[in-house]
Amino acid sequence: MSAHHGKNGMLYMSTSGTGPLVLVGQVSEYSLDMATDTVEVTPLGSPNKTYVLGLRDIKGTFAANWDEVDNTVWDATKSQDGCKLAFYPSKLFPAKVFTGPAWVSASLKLGVSAAVTLDGNFVANGAWTVP
Repeated sequence: MSAHHGKNGMLYMSTSGTGPLVLVGQVSEYSLDMATDTVEVTPLGSPNKTYVLGLRDIKGTFAANWDEVDNTVWDATKSQDGCKLAFYPSKLFPAKVFTGPAWVSASLKLGVSAAVTLDGNFVANGAWTVP
């Protein structure tokens, strides 16, 4: 087992549910949360709580420097059928990709002493493939 630096990560996105995936430039970070719902089923008299598993809740965030010529993210936010996302933790291991359909939202952030950045978030819009 080895550790990996985040510098080799990549985010690909389509602008519609059926469009081609393209590399989103200027991405500085992303998170992919794949928590699974749990439902408590503890009966009276139990020594501790017990749970059953529900559904996986795939969602996350991404951040990038604003690129005035790359409209991929903005076009994806307007899509009526969502988009496709592909998260590569490292371009050195292209077979290790987390991919699936999603709904994307985004916003701009800037300040007097800050760069113009784009913050995005997403939620799953169907089944995902997890390596």
